[in-house]
Amino acid sequence: MRFSFNIVRKFAVVMKNRTLSIALAALIFGASCSEKPIDHQAEFLQLKSTNKLILARTAISKTARKETSEWYKIGKRIAVYSYDSYLQAYVDLGELTANDLAFDDEARTVTVTLPPIKIESAGRDMELKREYENIGLMRSDLDSKERAEMKEKANEDFRREISENSSFRNALLAAARQKARLYIESLFAAQGYTATVIFKPEQTLL
Repeated sequence: MRFSFNIVRKFAVVMKNRTLSIALAALIFGASCSEKPIDHQAEFLQLKSTNKLILARTAISKTARKETSEWYKIGKRIAVYSYDSYLQAYVDLGELTANDLAFDDEARTVTVTLPPIKIESAGRDMELKREYENIGLMRSDLDSKERAEMKEKANEDFRREISENSSFRNALLAAARQKARLYIESLFAAQGYTATVIFKPEQTLL
């Protein structure tokens, strides 16, 4: 009888432990099922609402010259004007989609794919500043139409120079990418996430 009683007691202990294990597993499973994924809609909308984020800007000073000397008129007209034009790089965060943000809540990381960095000229309405004029006695000063033509030609020359010389564009893009990374990384670091920034191909709007 003692031998049988020990067997029954051991069997009861085993069944009790097994019951506790099953109950604990069920509790863990139920807790994991009850956990909902974190909603990051607020972060997405905050970033998207920034819209046009200017990242870098550079000023470029140029000169424009106009000289006229018709054979049938006495004297020359020489005019030299200077102007400041600007290139700026920006990203339009309003173009973000929800798929551009990929969160890993367990690892506390986020990958952000930014819209293209765009480069544009911010000096289309630049002011011409007179540096030098030599107007003959029998010649008239430059009128508003001639100054407008000088401004338009200066804009054309500026756009052509930028398109032919990649050094301006590359320097601006490098500065813009660095600032964009710092902005995104600091924004999500404040929420406890490590951000990785990916850039879509850049665009030049000149």
